[in-house]
Amino acid sequence: MSNPSIIVTRPKGDEVELTQKLHELGLRVIHEPLTEIILRHDMRHAITAALLDEPDAVIVTSRHAVQALAILSELRDLFLLCVGESTAATANALGFDRVSAANGNVASLAEYITQSYDEGSRFLYVSGDHVRADMQVLLPQMKVDRVITYETQSSDALSDTLAEQLRRGQINAVTLMSQRTAGIFLMLLTKAGLREVTSSLDVICLSKAVAAPLAAHNWRGLHIAQQPTLASLVECVDNAFGTSESQHGI
Repeated sequence: MSNPSIIVTRPKGDEVELTQKLHELGLRVIHEPLTEIILRHDMRHAITAALLDEPDAVIVTSRHAVQALAILSELRDLFLLCVGESTAATANALGFDRVSAANGNVASLAEYITQSYDEGSRFLYVSGDHVRADMQVLLPQMKVDRVITYETQSSDALSDTLAEQLRRGQINAVTLMSQRTAGIFLMLLTKAGLREVTSSLDVICLSKAVAAPLAAHNWRGLHIAQQPTLASLVECVDNAFGTSESQHGI
């Protein structure tokens, strides 16, 4: 029997670590990026102007935000408040050495900032065009200047190869790491006339929030990572294919 096949939906360049870990589990990995990250080079002036105001810290809630900041500014002595360890590791790798990390979600980051800074503190919030929770809304007592440094463009269609593999029942599972990506995947299945294939797929979600738009659909198995981390997602995949009692409800 051939090894189970699993789809990784992360943007190009972001899939490497997850793909490697899934290969180590003995899975056959199909990389199907459902979004493309596009840097906003025209935001260099906005970043420079915001930093001239000398904010107390820079808030970054994704690895892409850190990467964009590193490209749009030469400054590396900024104090970065990162959403989690992965984002912080990216910041360190890009030369930022004043980095603090929260517990992996924007709510914990907002709580950390509220407890650590006085009301009226000023922040530069570097983000993409799509955010599930806006730090400007979560920190009403602070002065938060948001600069959108990249755009996330969704795919127009599933690749012909993947669509045919799904049609033939050759795919066993899909990993989804954001609520938006989950919605895009459902939309593209519908567009390809493949909504019925959900009943033959296990879907592995990074969090309950990611799984929420999927709950109304008929999946072979719906699995949710215990923590919103890559390691926990991989463990969830391992459990899903290692036992028959590993499904997690919303």
